[in-house]
Amino acid sequence: MEPDPNPIWWRGIAAPPPAAWAYVFEDFTGEDTAEEWALAAAIFVAQTRRRTGHGPTFSELFTHLLPDTSGLPAPFPDGLEFIERRRAISRFRGHAATEWRRRDMISWDTRVTRSLRVGRAFRERSRRRQLVREQHQKAAAPEPLAQSPVDPQSRNGARDE
Repeated sequence: MEPDPNPIWWRGIAAPPPAAWAYVFEDFTGEDTAEEWALAAAIFVAQTRRRTGHGPTFSELFTHLLPDTSGLPAPFPDGLEFIERRRAISRFRGHAATEWRRRDMISWDTRVTRSLRVGRAFRERSRRRQLVREQHQKAAAPEPLAQSPVDPQSRNGARDE
């Protein structure tokens, strides 16, 4: 049996994968660009959790990352069956997100809806950024004026005689 030449996220689908899907997947997972996409995903996950109290779905995450195409890399080729489209979407998103998980920017529990959360590397990066911001604010803040000691009698309205 000949090995399937298609990417792992497109295996078992009769038509070849569209080139646009392959390009977007490479952009999401490539050595030069995956960190940027992982950071964008983690920021969206953190914002969603802060706003709603739970994580986004994979569909919501990818719709945020690919807003012009409703969360898909490109249109499907003609003639794909419904199950092939669902399989392609699920595998594409799953494999891209797995790369971001390997980078420890996001995480999730399998078979648990809305379990997307930020990973350890994102939290550490966020804490470092917050510390730097606080240090810059302290350095830029003006020194408080020294207060002259106040005579307790003058504060009470007493006069020297």
